[in-house]
Amino acid sequence: MSVRSTLLYTALFAASAVAAPAAWAQAQEPAPPMNQAPAPSSAASANISDQKIEQFADAYVAVQTIQEKAANDLQTAKEPAQADQVKAKAESDMIAAVEKSGLKVDEFNQIVETMTANADVRERVAAKLQERQGGG
Repeated sequence: MSVRSTLLYTALFAASAVAAPAAWAQAQEPAPPMNQAPAPSSAASANISDQKIEQFADAYVAVQTIQEKAANDLQTAKEPAQADQVKAKAESDMIAAVEKSGLKVDEFNQIVETMTANADVRERVAAKLQERQGGG
């Protein structure tokens, strides 16, 4: 698996917290240690445009669907070569889905990293995902 897709898979697992209600996400945000200021990059990267949030939500939904299909296909794979084919196809499909949304894989991963450090970004993404699931 390439570094790009490894990050994408990692991003998906990290982003899965987004599906939780915003209140849960807020409650899960750890306080910075007393002797350490919050990372300056998280404040700067919190200025993610609404368009990027929209693109991220589109990409996230598509990537999640691809990942679910791949997980099902891996359960039925009978040989390691077949499993490798499933993983390779899922990887290329996820990268294509992210790029189709208008984001680069690096941008997608950066938004995920920002979400882990910034409750406001998590809430904005969660709201967009709820809209796409018919809940908002």
